[in-house]
Amino acid sequence: MNESDTNKLGKTSLIGLVIGSMIGGGAFNIISDMGGQAGGLAIMIGWIITAIGMISLAFVFQNLTNVRPDLEGGIYSYAQAGFGDFIGFSSAWGYWFAAFLGNVAYATLLMSAIGNFFPIFKGGNTLPSIIVASFLLWGVHFLII
Repeated sequence: MNESDTNKLGKTSLIGLVIGSMIGGGAFNIISDMGGQAGGLAIMIGWIITAIGMISLAFVFQNLTNVRPDLEGGIYSYAQAGFGDFIGFSSAWGYWFAAFLGNVAYATLLMSAIGNFFPIFKGGNTLPSIIVASFLLWGVHFLII
């Protein structure tokens, strides 16, 4: 095992990070937000549609992995192999931008929640919130690296 292999996260750790970000990103808040705006049947239909979409997406990536095991770059490599360099480049930037906005949303949500206990962070969009959230995001970044 070389040195670069010891610095990589394993499959279990990466799965844990994804699950943690999904839960931390508001999985518990979504239910209360939807419950205040929609009825029970509408919420159930929404969850069913979401589940079908997520399962379909998982099967798409499973099939792509089975058909092209030589591609290891994720969404970028599939898009580039199937549609060319420009589409691969666009999908990579789109994925990066969506992840960037997701991190901003998570940080804002966290600071807004902390604002219930510490008024200086109220709303999640104050200067102290931005500074603390930036430190937290960079901390997670260095922890993952």
